[in-house]
Amino acid sequence: MARRVRLYYVCAVYHIAIRGNNRQAILKATEDKSAFLETLNKFKERFRFKLYAFVLMDNHAHLVIEANSMVNISKIMQAITLSYSQKFRHKYNYTGYVWQGRFKSNPIQGDRYILECIDYIHNNPVRANMVRYPGDYHWSSYHFYNGSANALSDVIQLNRFSF
Repeated sequence: MARRVRLYYVCAVYHIAIRGNNRQAILKATEDKSAFLETLNKFKERFRFKLYAFVLMDNHAHLVIEANSMVNISKIMQAITLSYSQKFRHKYNYTGYVWQGRFKSNPIQGDRYILECIDYIHNNPVRANMVRYPGDYHWSSYHFYNGSANALSDVIQLNRFSF
């Protein structure tokens, strides 16, 4: 059965989810999460997309991205996942797929939905019983929104809303 064709909208905002193959931990250590953020920042600068939110869990990540009119979301995610996969394979002497299938992407329409999506992303570690409050989890953009960003701000710059 052929896979469904992705629909792209110019300058749309997307909720992206990527998961480790077989739900394995692909963002295992602090260094892995830092490497993923550095990769994300590298391609953010190259493709000039806007990053509104993120959370990095051990076996998956959520992103809220707005692509510009020059490049679609698949090109962005291909670059990010391929680059990180190479680092992961090298570090762990790993062969095979790092990511499980295609990334999930849902277009976000409307101010209310984007805020709900960001809240959902920031509360992911709470729902996973990793922390009690979103601010207790280091690897999310929550800290950019509550004004407590620290070392993460050296690695990645988040865009402010531009509704």
